[in-house]
Amino acid sequence: MAHPSPTRDKAGNKSKNSPQKENPTTPKTTRGRRGKHAEPPKDDEITPRASDQQSLLANNPVLDLPHRTGAEFEDLDLEDDISLGSEDSKQKSSKESSQRTLSPRNARAYMQGAEISVKIAKIPSNFYLFPSAAQNLRKDLEALQKRQGLLEKSIRNLAQDKLGNDEEDALYKNQGTTVTPEEAFNHLQTWNAVLNIEAAAEECEVEDCAEASWNAEVHARILREALQGRWRSNNVWYRDMTTAKVFDKELLPKVPGISARSESVDFAIIVTPQESSLLGDALERKRVSMPSQTINQTDAAYVRNKPIAISMEVKRPAGNEDVSVVELQTWVTAHYNMLMTLLRAKNALGTVELPVLPLIQVQGHTWNLWIAEYKSAKKQIIIHRRISLGSTDTIVGIYQIIASVQRLARWVAEEYQLWWIQAILGVDPKTLDVNLEIPVEDNLASR
Repeated sequence: MAHPSPTRDKAGNKSKNSPQKENPTTPKTTRGRRGKHAEPPKDDEITPRASDQQSLLANNPVLDLPHRTGAEFEDLDLEDDISLGSEDSKQKSSKESSQRTLSPRNARAYMQGAEISVKIAKIPSNFYLFPSAAQNLRKDLEALQKRQGLLEKSIRNLAQDKLGNDEEDALYKNQGTTVTPEEAFNHLQTWNAVLNIEAAAEECEVEDCAEASWNAEVHARILREALQGRWRSNNVWYRDMTTAKVFDKELLPKVPGISARSESVDFAIIVTPQESSLLGDALERKRVSMPSQTINQTDAAYVRNKPIAISMEVKRPAGNEDVSVVELQTWVTAHYNMLMTLLRAKNALGTVELPVLPLIQVQGHTWNLWIAEYKSAKKQIIIHRRISLGSTDTIVGIYQIIASVQRLARWVAEEYQLWWIQAILGVDPKTLDVNLEIPVEDNLASR
């Protein structure tokens, strides 16, 4: 697996064997801030989305911007030929090029002045300033980064061949217990899956693969490895969301220049009831009762009766994190607005506290967790970032991600699912065939 690392220039771009030829028909952008060596994106650099729509400003190129005071917004400006949600400028027709949309950096600032403002904040060092509903989740996820008890002792010999003998004993779990043949077999399956994921991640980086390739070869395989078996049987699964978008513009932040491309994410971890279950029937009845015929902020058929719990946005190693921020801000605003729509439909809005919403942000190999909370008194969403979940460039890092996703799955099964049953469906959880207290076991050994 020793592939040579691609060389990079001072800007961090991977070098090419031959210089790019300038397209004389491509309009030059003079006000962008990407640097003089920036190149237009390749067609496959952007995750396939649902068909693009025109900007919200298509018929109104003159922005009616909200009033601003304070120095923090004095540097806001518009950039020609920048479509929010893409990493670079794209070629447009002469008609389209006359329209103007906000750059990701500026859109982030305007989010703070939307009807429901969205603020980005660092994880507070004072543990008790963190949302109380997510404190246990934060504590457990941070503990996983100490590299303790991540690998099974049954695969220790294999691991030492790959990792070396210097790895600390604390890396291995179940030191004093007997492992059954079935458990040992499952441990070996996980080990082989992790090796394959590491190889795929390295290949995606070395070959400078498109975002869609990272999703298929790396991210989807991690989610499946983490959630199959035990967690899927407890109503937690995932879906690729790259073709799903917000179905109603009224759910979006009231910010000029938000394009259709910023209305979707890459994956979602969802509540997926078992077939012919009481919970599944209750969710389907709720879906049918809604005018939109969906219980989520998207009307994509594959999730319209399965509550979205955790959303995940992905960018390639050289991707623009500002774009991720805007996409997650947009999506989580629509998510909270849809939850409020569901509560309003049963006259419960204002009587129930909205849940925190975990968000996974992936940049190349690195996985991080952000936590969104809704402050009803201020009509404000605060996104706390970031908690490290691991990295796909090492074997141990992938084990950390799998264990972290499984801890998030426990939150979905025990907390978010319960909130949905009580707040939205309005029924006693005991009347449904749902397991809300899952025994604490060895997650990686239970498939």
